[in-house]
Amino acid sequence: PPELKFMVLLKRDQTQEQNLINIKIANMDVDMYPKDSAVVVKVNGVEIPISNLPYQHPSGKVQIRQRGEGIALHAPSHGLQEVFFDFNT
Repeated sequence: PPELKFMVLLKRDQTQEQNLINIKIANMDVDMYPKDSAVVVKVNGVEIPISNLPYQHPSGKVQIRQRGEGIALHAPSHGLQEVFFDFNT
């Protein structure tokens, strides 16, 4: 069976009074945080515009897509079914 390795961190930004999520999975480092009236997604430090979603990692094992008011990350082959992030997270 594949080795399941991922880490999801929920951080609280005290100055902005908002949460941000960091997901480390495979060779990806994904950040999601609210900015203005949208959720920003960064993969390995590079911002992925919402208009470019769904984003598929070249390995094909990780997908990031827009769902309703938020962003969902799926990586079932890594044992991570879904991480959902929106303004109310």
